[in-house]
Amino acid sequence: MPQEFDVVIVGYGPVGATLANLLVQQGARVAVLEKESGVYHLARAGHLDAEVMRVLQSIGIADEFEQQTSQTLGMRFVDADGKVLMEWKRGGARGPNGWVSDYMFYQPTLEKLLRKKLGGAPNFQEFLLHDVYAVEQDGSGVTVRAEDTVSNQLIELRARYVVGCDGARSLVRRLIGTEHTDLGFKQRWLVVNVKPSRNMGFEPVSIQHCNPARPAYASGSSQSLRWEFMVLPGESTHDMLQHENVWNLIEQSVRPMRREDGEITRVAVYTFESLVAKQWRAGRLLIAGDAAHRMPPFLGQGMCAGMRDASNLGWKLAAVLQGRAQENLLDTYTSERSRHVTEFTLGAIEAGRFIQMDDPQQVQARMRDMRDNPKSYAPPSPHLGAGLSAHHGEAGIGRQFTQPTINGQRLDDLVGHRFALIIRKGFLKPEQGASMASCAGLKIIELADEQASALDPYGAPAIMLRPDRYVHAVVPEAASLPAALDGLGALLQVEAEFA
Repeated sequence: MPQEFDVVIVGYGPVGATLANLLVQQGARVAVLEKESGVYHLARAGHLDAEVMRVLQSIGIADEFEQQTSQTLGMRFVDADGKVLMEWKRGGARGPNGWVSDYMFYQPTLEKLLRKKLGGAPNFQEFLLHDVYAVEQDGSGVTVRAEDTVSNQLIELRARYVVGCDGARSLVRRLIGTEHTDLGFKQRWLVVNVKPSRNMGFEPVSIQHCNPARPAYASGSSQSLRWEFMVLPGESTHDMLQHENVWNLIEQSVRPMRREDGEITRVAVYTFESLVAKQWRAGRLLIAGDAAHRMPPFLGQGMCAGMRDASNLGWKLAAVLQGRAQENLLDTYTSERSRHVTEFTLGAIEAGRFIQMDDPQQVQARMRDMRDNPKSYAPPSPHLGAGLSAHHGEAGIGRQFTQPTINGQRLDDLVGHRFALIIRKGFLKPEQGASMASCAGLKIIELADEQASALDPYGAPAIMLRPDRYVHAVVPEAASLPAALDGLGALLQVEAEFA
């Protein structure tokens, strides 16, 4: 008989491991199937932001992980001669999300912490060195068949849902049968990771080299430095991958490094693309991360987007599995996340275009505009697409709420995997507060006077917060609260009476 699970996740990278953690913490029985033997030993992603740190905080590894990261103070665009065109200043002190805005990290470190957190959970099982070859859904569940590549034995798992976190060549996406929306960017780039043998003293800033002769990018953490160079027309992949040629490019780059100061750990030519799947769910099959979308790396948001997928999908799957929501809640996953990731992808494309222009007149016009209007080139800050809330995009609905500290505790730690009502002091009458306090699945957070400014952008004394920390509704007055709760009644299965 096949082993039974609530969710089977195909792929155990950072997105799959994040989703597994979120589901396991909410009581789901989860299995992960992974064809590799362990954490992939080379860094691929290297940047994450404060929003993703909040996801890691909800899992319980953010504080430990932060000790193994380095801050980045932003991104700098320089011309062919290295002169500054524009700078996006980031980092520094902790911001409104409760974390520094941007971090550089070593991907294997993050993956090990995510897997460590899952270790020993009675409702979790991992199947390493297992290659999935068949996924078949029916009216009551999904059957997943895989081969143990060590013993050559075949196994069969049964789940209510299967999520493909299995990368750009996703089997689960192919079984869903979806096409991609192509946003129009396709370019070959050489990607190089170097492990430094000493502290190079590089300024913690990512550099976009707007050099028409060869656009390039430099970033990295203390554990792994990265260079990316555009492959020019006529250059062969074979020649670009030769270490002598790679070191020549690094030594002559906008962030030069001598070959005796480090060891190349990865060198590859990638085709950067801009693709978003049109359909992220078909019945009991879903996709997340690179299986659902691919974007150029120029904003460092590829992995971040996948982690946001996991955060959005995790609480929705848990609600359906627990019987607190109808299955159609899962339809909001595609609509909310697809729009959000599309906006980030378009921003990454635009950043890439900054550094890839080769027409002299266009280059000069771009440089003047970047110097004169830096705010117009700011990274995107999109809201969720239409989904759970009928008023997405209005008054901050569909955007992340900040994370104030309340009586020494961070907001997210107080809320957990629940909806929350965030209110100013005095918003509820005592009898209303008593009624609300009995509502299962809803956490009430009353902000002290010194924290109440967090509600100012909404022009209201209260907001409804989703488990993924996005604003679900704005409550302009206490009399509007019953209607706001009615909108969540089917999901939360609670009723509140008001005097």
